[in-house]
Amino acid sequence: MTRTVLNRLKVLEAQRSRAPKLNPREVDVLQLVAEGLSTAEVASHLNYSERTIKNVLHEVITRLNLRNRTQAVAWAIRSGQL
Repeated sequence: MTRTVLNRLKVLEAQRSRAPKLNPREVDVLQLVAEGLSTAEVASHLNYSERTIKNVLHEVITRLNLRNRTQAVAWAIRSGQL
């Protein structure tokens, strides 16, 4: 059982190291989205326009072939970037 768990952890770590890296702005946006902030609240908090926040989210979702912002947050957490 312990060997199975350790092997699974090794696989997860290998996947994390191969995951595409998010830039600092993307990390900031996804952290705030993960905290439950709306697009307007994220924009206000980071002093960006709402359009910029939407563009950042769209870029992440498109680049990583995800479906929505929730999936983007989940991906960032699983990849160890949040």
